[in-house]
Amino acid sequence: MKFLWLLSILFAANYVNSANFRVDPLVLIEQGLVRGQKSKDNVYSSFLGIPYAQVDPSNPFGPALAAAPFEEEIFDAYDGSVKCPQIIASSTRGSKREVGQLDCLYLNIYVPITAGMFNPLPVLVWIHGGQFTTGSGGEYDAHDLVKQGIIVVTINYRLGPYGFMCLDTPLVPGNQGLKDQYTALRWIRKNIRAFGGNPYNITIGGQSAGASSVLLHLYSDKEKLFNKAIVESGTPQSEGMFVNGDVDAGLKLAAHLGFNTSDTQEALTFLAGISPHLLTAAAADINLKVGPCKEKSFSGVENFVETDPFSLSNEKKVRNTPILIGHTSKEQYGFLKNYGESYFKKDPFYEKLRNNFNLNEEQLTEAADIVKHFYIGDRAISAEVSSELESFESDFMHNHPTQRTITNLLNEKAHPLYEYEFSYVGDSRGEAAAHSAEINFLFPASNTNNDNNDQLIIDRITTLWANFVKYGNPTPMTTELLPVTWEPVIANTRPYLVIDTDMKLEHRILNSRMAFWDLFYSFYGKLNKLARECEI
Repeated sequence: MKFLWLLSILFAANYVNSANFRVDPLVLIEQGLVRGQKSKDNVYSSFLGIPYAQVDPSNPFGPALAAAPFEEEIFDAYDGSVKCPQIIASSTRGSKREVGQLDCLYLNIYVPITAGMFNPLPVLVWIHGGQFTTGSGGEYDAHDLVKQGIIVVTINYRLGPYGFMCLDTPLVPGNQGLKDQYTALRWIRKNIRAFGGNPYNITIGGQSAGASSVLLHLYSDKEKLFNKAIVESGTPQSEGMFVNGDVDAGLKLAAHLGFNTSDTQEALTFLAGISPHLLTAAAADINLKVGPCKEKSFSGVENFVETDPFSLSNEKKVRNTPILIGHTSKEQYGFLKNYGESYFKKDPFYEKLRNNFNLNEEQLTEAADIVKHFYIGDRAISAEVSSELESFESDFMHNHPTQRTITNLLNEKAHPLYEYEFSYVGDSRGEAAAHSAEINFLFPASNTNNDNNDQLIIDRITTLWANFVKYGNPTPMTTELLPVTWEPVIANTRPYLVIDTDMKLEHRILNSRMAFWDLFYSFYGKLNKLARECEI
């Protein structure tokens, strides 16, 4: 109690308003004193770049170490820009560059001015996307969400070969990036009360790879350190969100960098001394496939993922968990421009099925022909059917995996479960809402000039999401901003909310297309490569 009493004094004393100068907040945690910054409008405070763990320099691909006490008398939590090692697009057209550092296990906390020891607020922990190879917690501006009266925490986690090599060794069994996320959740459970948050009212949320991560936390046998889940445009069954572990990944990276060995431990020792920028570049050079995987069991090592994405199950954790889940109206809108004319030179239906299913040539040809005729009939594969091809890619990669996931969650008694489709486009964003479109409104940049409709969507989605974080119900009451009651999904009706300037409740999203894929998976689902070949 003495610790909590001291903490409350510090927290209260440092939120004193002054007409002449700004008094930034101080918070005491086990690592020491943390100083944050008040926002210019005095609505919230931010604590950026707080270390929650340390990467072990002797094994940067394995378990993290506990965060060390602060060396400074007061840790100035002012910088949330650090990224874990990754490759990002450069400002020069078509070029890329390596960024980030191994000392990257930091988190950022955004706290409304109303938070305090005696008014603990609900917490949203946000897990960034980026295909498990790019991104950082510092890329999200949480000011509009925080203004809704919730605390927002964004986190970094190891990416690429540092976070997701799945090897045949207990030192690097796999999914270290997911384990970093879990370490961050444990830190938050232990420390968030000091910032005025309720450690027992925590929602984890994420988009794309972050959404897939959220579901893997829900299915993991690890202790449940959250109460609710938000899943945006990503599941472990989505293409690219789960991989067959490459036990030779370390050997391949070492060989590419000039060190040839058949001993995985020797390769890891060599790689631990390589510059992170060189290593991430090498992984890109050899097109190393990394991501969540089924881990091999080792004595004394606790696994995070123990099965393939089509067999994930944990009714004990899923039961009675409120979940908000959905996607945009056309996830793959505009993606064809990334491929140009080369996309149309091959049969995308055949290629997609070949890459994802164990089918012989006769089965592949027959199945691809069925899918092709469903989407484009007898028309040739060309730019003239780009819209239909984008619908196919959206359905295969996002929409139907989401529907399969919803069915699984309902079977394991998740409740309540709210489904959405984000459809808002605005005046200058194209013809449909593409992958990540909602992020621009959930975490809008503070320096963006928004028109009235843009601001309406910002206010609407941040209110819906914050209500869910607070109450487990995005529309506890109807208002002028939220004129429709968002009904939870039940097996027989499947309602979903269309988030647009015209907010409305519909039933059975993309019904005929989803029914087609239901039938397809009833015939071919067991032949999915991840369901059949994910053994290490």
